[in-house]
Amino acid sequence: MLVHDYMTTNVVTTLPETRLPDALNMMRAQGVHHLPVIEGGLLVGVVSEKDLLYAMPSADRSVSWVEAAAQAAVLPVRDVMKQDVISTCPSCPIEIAAMTMVDHSISALPVVDPPKSPTLVGIITKSDIFKLFVEMLNSRKPCVRASLEIENRKGALASLFNRVVEAGGFVVSISTFPASLPYRIRVILKVTDIDQESVHNLLKPEETVIDLREIQGAS
Repeated sequence: MLVHDYMTTNVVTTLPETRLPDALNMMRAQGVHHLPVIEGGLLVGVVSEKDLLYAMPSADRSVSWVEAAAQAAVLPVRDVMKQDVISTCPSCPIEIAAMTMVDHSISALPVVDPPKSPTLVGIITKSDIFKLFVEMLNSRKPCVRASLEIENRKGALASLFNRVVEAGGFVVSISTFPASLPYRIRVILKVTDIDQESVHNLLKPEETVIDLREIQGAS
């Protein structure tokens, strides 16, 4: 899965000279929290709702609220936008884009093409990543969900998978995560066509059950 599979292409943008209240109203009307800033058809910055709210008047400012409001009303986006934009490209693996957001503590990435070009083609946000997470874990499908800790060695996952199949089960998703010990690994396994007891019975003694339950699914 790549960025272009989940990015928004119909991007709401603004101009550097847009006044802060107008930019904030645009965000709220469009239901977005980030605005790429475009000048001459090229990406020159990005502004977030947090940036705008911080620049708007508040009760704890040293100047009067009326004075602060008047200043903010004429302040352009250019003065508060981030110009050193962290971006991604359409062909970037989705997990790399997510890692970039985490590493830089940001919740959206403008998508440019070609890479390192200022030409905006989309945007991907943490909401898009959450949707992908729901899909990857097959969260809407009724199933038996097993959260396990197993040995981190070659063949351990294959063995678990094969035992599910031999018991008549169908694996709808399997995800792995680091465990507290390097020779162990955490697994979230979701299966259908067998019940919770059958899943428990096919596990080996060294496979620790953290959580085992039936999931009804959601629409």
